Amino acid sequence: MGGALNVTSGDVRFLLDLDRGAVWDGKPLRVQVLRPGTSAPTVVDVIDTVNGQVTGVTVPLNVTDGDWVVLRISDPSLPNGTPGPAGHPCNDFAVAYTSPWWLRP
Repeated sequence: MGGALNVTSGDVRFLLDLDRGAVWDGKPLRVQVLRPGTSAPTVVDVIDTVNGQVTGVTVPLNVTDGDWVVLRISDPSLPNGTPGPAGHPCNDFAVAYTSPWWLRP
């Protein structure tokens, strides 16, 4: 997962096959799109999904906004043990992260 994308700007579609097994079937999850920020990654989009479902995420990317994108998968029913500022979209429990995709012209 992750790698280089030969793109400097444009929409990129990611397909995620989220499956943590039968115990989690139908469990609500979130996909958070992380991009470079000044002191921490910026969450540019949040998509609700469920375990056991292939989820498509289209992300508008521009290398002038930073040269990477990471997808964070979270469980919205559990709190983050090390939360950020109040109301931050990543204040729920991280289940998984993708490796970064790097924008390369």
